[in-house]
Amino acid sequence: MTHPKKSSVAALQAPSKPFGFHLRSTVEIKKSLPAWLLSLLLHFSLIAGLIFFLTRIPNGSGEVENRTGGIVLVDVQTETTEYLSEGDIAQNSNPAPAPDTSPPSVDLESRPELPGLEVTTGESSGAGDLLAHKLPSADSLIIGPAVKGQIGGKMTVEVFGIPGTGSRFVYLIDRSKSMEGYNFRPMLSARQELWKSINSLNASNQFQIIFYNNDVDIFRRKLSLHGASDANKEAAKQFIESIRPEGGTDHLSALKTAFKLGPDVIFFLTDAEGGFTADEIFEVSRRNYSRAIINTIEFGERRSNDRSLEAIARNSGGKYIFKNINTLRVE
Repeated sequence: MTHPKKSSVAALQAPSKPFGFHLRSTVEIKKSLPAWLLSLLLHFSLIAGLIFFLTRIPNGSGEVENRTGGIVLVDVQTETTEYLSEGDIAQNSNPAPAPDTSPPSVDLESRPELPGLEVTTGESSGAGDLLAHKLPSADSLIIGPAVKGQIGGKMTVEVFGIPGTGSRFVYLIDRSKSMEGYNFRPMLSARQELWKSINSLNASNQFQIIFYNNDVDIFRRKLSLHGASDANKEAAKQFIESIRPEGGTDHLSALKTAFKLGPDVIFFLTDAEGGFTADEIFEVSRRNYSRAIINTIEFGERRSNDRSLEAIARNSGGKYIFKNINTLRVE
């Protein structure tokens, strides 16, 4: 049998469990409310943003009024767009007249007179023509007398009828023992032609004389070019007359010496004793730094099969001539 007091106590304690559970659930709900609310707000914001974005996408050209095809002009500076239809273009089809770019006309009568210039009103003469005719020439600007003749004092001289044109001349003459044969005629003839050529030079020309055998004998014993003054010509004549044939022959060394002077023309006279090998001919072309024209004169009784002198002349753009010793004329 249940005790009435205990039953009353039990009855009073019975609802304590559901009530405690109810209180605990309410507290948990209150604690979890901020996270739930935050999640709800976040989802709502995403949905609202998506709806806003979808409703703002323009359809085709958007709100721009549909028009017929035409030209679109965009002003980059003001960021404005201008639409021109076919009718707009038709109204502006007449182009504006081009600006006049022709030089202004010159009133010759009203222009101020320049010192030293005469006023001319001829119809065929413009202002440019007037100045062109009245300005001083380049020759009048040179201080001192103008130099007459060709630039650089160039001229044409000859040795045994072979011409050479330039301003710097080198005469290279063989003086080996073989040049004294035939009653000394080869050397006498060489001297004679050499003097005629040097005496014909102008004062603005330069020259050098090289006699050679195994060695070289140079005019004034100085490896340089000399001006063709009267004094140098007279000294050259005495030098030429003092030369006597002797010794052997070294053609290549003599030519190398001549090339060091940088001449325009070389007159090369020899009896070609020994001649040149193919390698020496190539060496001559290689050493000719100034690209001098080499005119070659060969002495002999008859031409041999050697054509080395002819090859040297041809390679340099010069001329070759053979002179028969028996027909040489000495004055």
